[in-house]
Amino acid sequence: MDLANLHKFRDLAVQGKWKEIETMFNKSVQLKHQNMQIDLSEPLQPIAFISELQDIHQGGIGTSAANGGTISMLADVALGLLGLSYYKDGMTATAQLTIHYLKPIHGKSLKAVAGLQQVVGNRIFGMVNILNDKDEICAVAYGALAKGISM
Repeated sequence: MDLANLHKFRDLAVQGKWKEIETMFNKSVQLKHQNMQIDLSEPLQPIAFISELQDIHQGGIGTSAANGGTISMLADVALGLLGLSYYKDGMTATAQLTIHYLKPIHGKSLKAVAGLQQVVGNRIFGMVNILNDKDEICAVAYGALAKGISM
């Protein structure tokens, strides 16, 4: 499945078929290319993770630390997954994302855990903690999703 066809997930999301959505995401070319997976066992606290960091994920500050692009991609995916619970109102899309890098991420894996903060009008506000393989918070992202987008 190609995530370019994300609108096809709308019916599944409205029906709360989280496991099916999770499986489809995890089989997508986009996530496979980055060796990324998602976990929707708690839809309002979705997780995006890379269980084994590879060369493509590294290069931050000229070292083997996770690259800022990898961190921002993971944060954006985790934040975006918060929108699935609001697909009854239409599609969602990242409208804003701010990342605070707290310390370099060394190790074998990387995890982004999103949490819903509030919904105001057509915006969904969330926070994402980026954790290393010791479950230490190494970056924090705040963002907003636009909701109610018609396709």
